[in-house]
Amino acid sequence: MDSSLDEINDLQEKSGDDVGALPDDTFVILDGTRVVPLNQTVVNIGRRIENTIVVDDPRVSRTHAQLRAINGRYIIFDLNSTGGTFVNGKKVNQSILYSGDVISLAGADFIYGQKNPPPRPDLKETLPL
Repeated sequence: MDSSLDEINDLQEKSGDDVGALPDDTFVILDGTRVVPLNQTVVNIGRRIENTIVVDDPRVSRTHAQLRAINGRYIIFDLNSTGGTFVNGKKVNQSILYSGDVISLAGADFIYGQKNPPPRPDLKETLPL
């Protein structure tokens, strides 16, 4: 079970009419240089040309992962890919995305970004230096 599963369930329960509410100014960075704005409620990622984001890498499945906008947040879902979906080095089936997260689809990496992101509930406190 993914650590953010409870938080995802909370988002889905609270969302009501805002299930497809898009997060503000979100994007992914592919290959370290290509910025792709996220402006759809469902974003399919994989090798197939029909995907919203096409990743030309043989390690990536044809339909590898999907981003869904739920209550103003994007959540990534692995679509039973062969190589797996990882967020910040941890294998996930689904995970809420936060600005700066590194997503790896079977080794093909990209970065999720968001201008003015909401606070992270898992980082309530910081340790002193």
